[in-house]
Amino acid sequence: MAAGLVAGAEALASSRVVGVATGQDGVIREANDEMLRILGLDREQLSAGISWVACTPADQIERDARGLQDVASQGGAVVAKEFIRPDGTRVPVLAVVAAVEQTPYRWVAVVADLSGRDRKLGRDSDAAIVSALLEEAPVGFALIDADLRFVRVNRELAAMNGHAVAELEGRRVFDVVPGAQADAEPMLRKVLDSGEPVRDVAVRGWTAARPDALGTWLETFFPVRGREGPMLGVAVIARDVTQLTELRDQLQSTVHRQRAALIDLQTSLLPVVPELENAQVCARYLGASTTIDLGGDWYDVITAPDGRLALCVGDVTGHGLAAVGAMARVSGAMHAYVCDGYGPADVLERVNRLVADRSSPGLATAALAFLDMSTGVVELASAGHAPPLLRSADGSVSVLAAARGLLLGARANSSYEAQHAVVAPGGALLLYTDGLVERRGETLDEGTARLTSALASAPGPAGIDAMVDHVLKMCLAGDPRSDDVCALAALRTAG
Repeated sequence: MAAGLVAGAEALASSRVVGVATGQDGVIREANDEMLRILGLDREQLSAGISWVACTPADQIERDARGLQDVASQGGAVVAKEFIRPDGTRVPVLAVVAAVEQTPYRWVAVVADLSGRDRKLGRDSDAAIVSALLEEAPVGFALIDADLRFVRVNRELAAMNGHAVAELEGRRVFDVVPGAQADAEPMLRKVLDSGEPVRDVAVRGWTAARPDALGTWLETFFPVRGREGPMLGVAVIARDVTQLTELRDQLQSTVHRQRAALIDLQTSLLPVVPELENAQVCARYLGASTTIDLGGDWYDVITAPDGRLALCVGDVTGHGLAAVGAMARVSGAMHAYVCDGYGPADVLERVNRLVADRSSPGLATAALAFLDMSTGVVELASAGHAPPLLRSADGSVSVLAAARGLLLGARANSSYEAQHAVVAPGGALLLYTDGLVERRGETLDEGTARLTSALASAPGPAGIDAMVDHVLKMCLAGDPRSDDVCALAALRTAG
């Protein structure tokens, strides 16, 4: 057997159709002539070592790195990829890579050129070597000619379609696999017409292997050319991802149900906005769309003992049930102190002492504004929270950032100052949590400027609901939300 293996290795190394390379870590140290032809390099460049990454298109480097890690951890891998030559030409290949030594990490690769630039489709003196290579690949492989007939099929792809290899080769693809025609034929036609590969496309359909169930395959289509460059057909690499897709869909459905249930729980803890004579009040709460954790955002609307309208928004740090519990305690304490007749700054001082004195302290931000609806005078205090915005009847907007104190719980003896402003008839006051202005890759000032612009352009005469909905649409723009969003606004309607 050893002699046979040596002879087989020598045949591969001298082959004109299969590239063979050995390397250490990510560097190719030895290669046969066919491998160098595939890479577009020469032996002088090989003598210095050829970086695998340098020969890989930028859009495939990360995937290749994972593949080489698989080789190191699992002993081998089969990879459908491309090499890029110095002139920019991309060469599609099927590579079988195996680890031969771990310390130092050494590997050997056998590479089949799928472009067919220097051979006719399926007809080569070394076709037996290629056939053996592809036959053992744990991915589906097929060569399909320009008339959409199977020229060569390996066992894996035949099994995916519920047929023997002999039942497929020589037959028109969609005579034997009609259930996949809707998704697969446009991809084949596109490659034949353009001469450009189509990578990692999900193809769905029915096959004889599973006639009653929809299957999903992740497929890559490479053009195959003859010696003079004409299109001879398409090489197809396919992986059956049906079970993975079904599990992903089930998980996504479960996540959606969990998120909906958690948001229902969160919103059930929030108050009902009252109807008022001289003001319109609108509250909006939007849960995070990219996580299923409960958040700590809240709002409250309270009629104080002196008749003023108290508007509050806040945010407890963290997520999950602990954050919701902390939110309920903080918002409940704030509601109680407002009902006891304390003003905004005094309420924040008392709530801060409660938060700071707990054995497992947390942090929270809050903004509290008292609005006298008869005069429009606003008294405002803030504990580390995003500053409220004041919109005039003419659409101009100002940021109420003068009253800024420390986060609740940051220091037990924190004191808070109040800021005063006036909401004229037709004007509006907006309080919100940071999910409305924070966006990855932006500064907080950029987010606040976007919110200010959105509030200024909102349709004031249409009412407070339309105003808030406009602001949310302009600021969130349908983007995925990694944090909860609260918006609470009051529009003064009479003097």
